[in-house]
Amino acid sequence: MSTRQFADELYSGLLDLPGVQAVFGARLSPEDDVMVTRWADAAGLRTGPDGLAADIAALVTDLPHDGAVLPLPVLARCSPGLAARTVASGGDGMLVIAFGVAERGRGVLGLATVADTSDTEQLTTALTQVIEVVVAADHRISEQRALEDHQAVDALLAEASLRMDASLDITDTLRAVLRMVVPALADGAAVHIRRDERMVQVAAAHVDARREQVLADHLRAGRWAGEPVVTDTSTAVDGPFPAGLPDEVGLDTMTMGVLRARGRDVGLLTFFHRGEPGKRVTMRVLHDLASRAALAIDNATLYEQRRHDVASLQQHLLPAVLPTVPGLEFAAGYNAADHALEVGGDFYGVVDQPDGAVVALVGDVCGRGAPATALTGLARHTLETVLAEGGPAPHALGILNRKMLRDRISRFLTIATATLTPGADGEWWVETQSAGHPPPLFVRRDGSVVESGCRGRLVGVLRDLGLRPATDRLLPGELLVLFSDGLIEARDADGGFYGDVELARTLTRSRELPLAELVGALLGGSDRYHVNDDVAVLVVRNHGTTVLDRVLPPHEVSPAVDLALRELSHGSALLDHAALPDHLARFATGPTDIRAKVAGDATWARIELTAVDPNGGTAWTELTA
Repeated sequence: MSTRQFADELYSGLLDLPGVQAVFGARLSPEDDVMVTRWADAAGLRTGPDGLAADIAALVTDLPHDGAVLPLPVLARCSPGLAARTVASGGDGMLVIAFGVAERGRGVLGLATVADTSDTEQLTTALTQVIEVVVAADHRISEQRALEDHQAVDALLAEASLRMDASLDITDTLRAVLRMVVPALADGAAVHIRRDERMVQVAAAHVDARREQVLADHLRAGRWAGEPVVTDTSTAVDGPFPAGLPDEVGLDTMTMGVLRARGRDVGLLTFFHRGEPGKRVTMRVLHDLASRAALAIDNATLYEQRRHDVASLQQHLLPAVLPTVPGLEFAAGYNAADHALEVGGDFYGVVDQPDGAVVALVGDVCGRGAPATALTGLARHTLETVLAEGGPAPHALGILNRKMLRDRISRFLTIATATLTPGADGEWWVETQSAGHPPPLFVRRDGSVVESGCRGRLVGVLRDLGLRPATDRLLPGELLVLFSDGLIEARDADGGFYGDVELARTLTRSRELPLAELVGALLGGSDRYHVNDDVAVLVVRNHGTTVLDRVLPPHEVSPAVDLALRELSHGSALLDHAALPDHLARFATGPTDIRAKVAGDATWARIELTAVDPNGGTAWTELTA
């Protein structure tokens, strides 16, 4: 039965009692403000007729809680309006009873009666019984409403928790949560997070989209209505109390909750309201939501701190700079997978040797975390120490292998090395070794990709590494690429491996890129493949003899490049390219000075122009006789 149907049955039943000419009812707030009124007489039941609320308000001011019988003269003194309504209905007096209802309110029921035809005692008994039914129904409705509110709030809190648990980007997450809170529980809301001992506003929401930016601007400025915003959570209280915001924001009061997690104050959650908060659950939800948000913020903060520590430690396991070797160019990159914020075991390095050779290496320790970190440090230190003293790569690998076996280290590692020794006419001889590691790749001038034939066993497993080296030439214009297996094991949406086909294609089409960009292209997985494991990449380019490396005004670039090409060519077909290519000529017409580099040999040259302006970029080309 609906509330309207219940009222119809109730009022029609009272009207049928002997001597009853009219019935009225009202619901009052805890402050005795009249909220709902009804009047029933021979003309029917009406809700909220004009003036009835004021008439009842005048009556209940001095009405005893247990009710009263009011003859017409007495009623006229208390509430002239009700007296007039009683007379109009044919009555000459009124029986009125007040009673308590849910949510600390009051109810009032009154009967306009005719003294000659009514029995006051019987009417009082009947009205009392009706009131008992009304009170029971009201409490039932209130309990059902409270249950529905509780369920809605629990659903909101559950959704908020899911959102906060699903992301470590706490700023975006809190903004989404505030969108749920407003307007469901408040007319506005804001979150401040403690950063560097200050409260910084990170999210705000307003039920009126036009005023949301005004609210955010006042909070972001750190001033509410000319007063400093809360900067110390120790003074925060629940409220509600005045919001202290300008009138144009349209929010009058606020309730506040400290975001506290693991004994630390991490922020402040504020609900804003138009007038007094209208929902009973606001304070409960405020504290519940605050505790959940505090934990999410603290977790995100701890995660970011741990991530920073891991990145810092990982960086210390890699060389700060790569050496400068005439005729060679190096670039390296590292992709750290986020596996429970543990340091990975991939590493790379370049070591100068006393005889002019240089050794490039990439390794991969099994596993992650502290044990892998310790073994990575041991491997790098052992290898680089032996290599720097002139020891050949197989000797260095053997020393590391024996030490791991002697110390009974339970983990193993794989390593690939490339020892580059200068030869004639700008070429380098490359001896490669693979101890269970993916062999290095050579990218030739024509774009073909060739895998080194070196092979060997894992380091730290057997006494004999079974190394089978391979020897190749690296001509000017050619690349040597070393990498860990995380690169070739990157997968696409169909489960295909990056190393099957696409790695070679990427190297072919990207071989002329500046080395740093080439490394970035490899780690990016060619947009299609997702590199989700630790990956170390080291690329070596033989750029031959450098004949030009100077910062020049734009108008001097073309003549200088032409002269450099003539110096390289020694009469070869490179002279056919003496004119600066069109795209380089256009690049060199700007107002910024240009760093011009030309390197190569008699059959190949690379021209690279870089604007001195940091935002100017780089242009390049490669020429082949």
